[in-house]
Amino acid sequence: MVLFEAKRRAPMLAPNASPAERRKATWTARRERLWMGSVYTFSFIFIAMVTAEFVYTKNVSALSPATQVTFTNGKVSIPLSQVSDGDLHRFQAKENGTDVRFWLYQKPDGKIATVFDACEICGSVGFYKSANGVVCKNCAAPINPQSVGTSGGCNPIPLKATQTADAIIVEEADVAAGTRIFGQQ
Repeated sequence: MVLFEAKRRAPMLAPNASPAERRKATWTARRERLWMGSVYTFSFIFIAMVTAEFVYTKNVSALSPATQVTFTNGKVSIPLSQVSDGDLHRFQAKENGTDVRFWLYQKPDGKIATVFDACEICGSVGFYKSANGVVCKNCAAPINPQSVGTSGGCNPIPLKATQTADAIIVEEADVAAGTRIFGQQ
């Protein structure tokens, strides 16, 4: 359609135009069609490549397996030595028939963040760790490592936990509150 538009915009030649003027006008119109065709072809290729990269990244970003936790006296204790390596450590608990995922992550400042594997915007799709840091599986938004554990945006939803000298203690009631997020799947 756009190529036809170029023909419509081609300069009109006087009936008594010389052969040189006709050749010049023909070449100008051909050159404009070539440039327009090239722009549209490269635009299409660019859009296709961006789309393919997005789809590929989304498929490659599988969640790491979650470690099943069981609560004793309404609490679970996770040793600090197990989660103090700067990696994302995913856990899962079954609450009222719903699997609730959460993870612990040592931030660059050394503090341990305890969060649900979900955010307010994208829901319970989850997060994964890549070479660039923590990334949302749904929208591919990179998460500032220092902001993990704070609410807002596409940050993981904070989970209340207590840190002792050698462990992180998570209460079952706090994890059970996450069933509202994970029960929507």
